Amino acid sequence: MAFRFIDSHCHFDFAPFKGNEALYLQMAKDRGVTTFIVPSVNQSNWNQVNGLSKQFDGIYYALGIHPLFITSNYEKELESLAALLDEENNKCVAIGECGLDFWHQDNDKEIQISVFRQQCLLAKKHQLPLIIHSRKSHDMVVKLLREIKPERGGVIHGFSGSLQQANQFIELGFYIGVGGVISYERAKKTKMVVSQLPLDKILLETDAPDMPLFGFQGQKNTPDKVQKVCKHLALIRKESMQTISETVYKNTTSLFGI
Repeated sequence: MAFRFIDSHCHFDFAPFKGNEALYLQMAKDRGVTTFIVPSVNQSNWNQVNGLSKQFDGIYYALGIHPLFITSNYEKELESLAALLDEENNKCVAIGECGLDFWHQDNDKEIQISVFRQQCLLAKKHQLPLIIHSRKSHDMVVKLLREIKPERGGVIHGFSGSLQQANQFIELGFYIGVGGVISYERAKKTKMVVSQLPLDKILLETDAPDMPLFGFQGQKNTPDKVQKVCKHLALIRKESMQTISETVYKNTTSLFGI
């Protein structure tokens, strides 16, 4: 039985993919990965992710401002983002990567919250899902989502919170992004959480070229590894690869409208 996968979060405009796209796309396709969602980090790579979607059928993209890539020019960037989203483009399937990152104490939380709030409002206006980066900030992300109520929901990328936090996001219409972290023995809490989530609320992702799986530490992560993430998830949940791959494929096409 051949499996079909979508890498729901892959930075395909970064090295080592840049300039070698055909090679890495073929590697992925050889492992059943047919479709890729490429989020941006700020205005510096909006054109690149759009360009990749025009060049390759299986690539879709998201426009957003990542909390760790907020520049001093963020107000103008938000205006530019709003203007771009007003243009019709059916391969722009989400707003992201956006969110909050309170890991580093020296980051300006108030600016992060303001930039994220504006993107949530844009998601609501344009009826687009959100691709959310949330680190040490789940409670504030939940608070803002409850306040704004973006109807199309989205995905909490690279989730590593508690089961209670995951369920709060699910109640708000969000999916939980599961990646290579579940391949590590030490990730006991995350593995326990993904074993108990409803399968119809899970997406698979690599975060390539970051977040390599166990056994590939020190190497650039690649989108073909979605198959390995699925394999680990099947072992953790004691379900078949077929069941997981089919359900998660439907989840992803449903969320992003592809």
